[in-house]
Order: sequence, then structure tokens, then C-alpha cells
Amino acid sequence: MHDLSIVVVSHNARAVLLECLGRLAQHYPQAEVIVVDSGSSDGSAEAVEVQFPQYQLIRTENRGYPAAVNQGLARTTRPYLVQMNSDVYLQAGDLEALLQAAQAHARTALVGPTLITPEGHYQSFGPLYAFNYWNLYKPRAVAWISGALTLMPRAAYEAIGGMDERFFFYNDDLEWCTRARRKGWQVLLVPRRVLHLGGSSTPSNPRFLAEGYRGGLLYTREYYPALHGLHKKAVWLEAHLRIWLDPNPARKASYSLILNKINEGSLGIPFLP
Repeated sequence: MHDLSIVVVSHNARAVLLECLGRLAQHYPQAEVIVVDSGSSDGSAEAVEVQFPQYQLIRTENRGYPAAVNQGLARTTRPYLVQMNSDVYLQAGDLEALLQAAQAHARTALVGPTLITPEGHYQSFGPLYAFNYWNLYKPRAVAWISGALTLMPRAAYEAIGGMDERFFFYNDDLEWCTRARRKGWQVLLVPRRVLHLGGSSTPSNPRFLAEGYRGGLLYTREYYPALHGLHKKAVWLEAHLRIWLDPNPARKASYSLILNKINEGSLGIPFLP
């Protein structure tokens, strides 16, 4: 696959990252691979240097997933760009399916597979997303796809740009796809099942849940300003109810954080790192 540049982003997921890279070496030895290590402290970068010296390695501070992806994409040289989480485990044929869809459909910006959990289920992105899987026998234009694994033609990348670094970890893929569609491109979901472990770099830190809410509010402020006020009120109300009713102290802390963020009016400032 000489046409592919693959950017793999990882944070403190050494064993998972090495398995991911081993699969790339086995199934896509001709691809250009760039590994972006976001401030890991578990020896991930050192292990990549020893076990995969053929790959480019970027060491960077942890400024969020979009910032890491953008650093990797800036180094790519091939016509088609893949960005992926380190906890996506590829098999032979996975990227070929995405590439074929991109080449067959004009004005395609982002292409992604149907992600499968280790238990063999479709990865859930909420009840409103589930209909995208129904009767999915060929690539389908959708509103958005998961940022765990995407393929993008270089022409689309040059027209649309990389990920929005105002988002730290969540909602970045939603924003990217929305920006692409509003610029006249399409987003495709492909009926190719790809294993995604999920959560390998996500600790049980209250700030992560709060960051998801912050990103969602930032998204509606940017793209649906008429609904943003209602969205903010809904999150404010949910946070109050959760703080009162939720028995989990970590979740209570998360909702306190987002409530403070709303009250301060500081949505542009991430909770992380």
C-alpha cells in the first residue's frame, strides 16, 4: 500500500500500541507509518524506537488527540492519509476497503469502518447513530464517523484542514466531519468490521467525562448557535440532578466540573491534561 500514510496516536498504552504496530508491520509493510506519542510515561516511545525503528516517531507533550493527529498529518507524504488510535487492531483488507470507497466516491473527505468491540458488537455512539448500521451493505454517506480510524484523501485534507485543537479528546471527530460536509464534501461509513478495544488511553478521571460535555457545548456553539443556549441549559440541569442523585463520587465530581465551567463561561479552556 504505497499510497498510504498512517498516523498512530498513543498515550500510555505501551502493550496495546506495540500490538497495533505489529499488525501494521505485518499487513501494511509498504505504508508510511508515523507514531505520535503524547507524553507517555510508560516507556511507549522507547519501545517503538527499539522494536519498530522503520517508523517515524514524534514525541510531544499531551495537548490532546487533535493536536497529536495534526502533528502526524503534517509529516505525511502519501496521497491517502490514515489516522488511528493505537487500540485499533487491523487485519489484512481493512484499509483496502476504506481506500476503495474513497477512490470510488467523488468529493469524499473522510471514510471510516464499522467499529466492533472485543465482544463482537457494533461500537455504540448512541441510539441516534444506530440506524446508520441498518442494511449497510455498501458505503453510506453519514453525518459523522468515529475518529478512532479514518482515511482521508490528501486533496480533502488540504481543503478542509486537520482536526480542531480546541477539542481535547471528545467531539473532535464530530466537528471534523461537520466541517467537511459544510465545505461540500461527504463522509462515508463502510461496511467493514474493524476491532476497536476502546478506552485504552482513557483513565477513570472525572475530568474526562467533563471534557466530553465541554466539547459538546463547544460544538453546538460553533455549528448550531440557535440551539446552543438550550443545550447549555439542558447540561446545567442534568449536572445539578446528577450531583444530587448520582451515587458515584467520581461522576459527581465530573458534573461539578462542567457546572463550574458553564457558570464561568470558559468553554474554550479544556479540563485536560
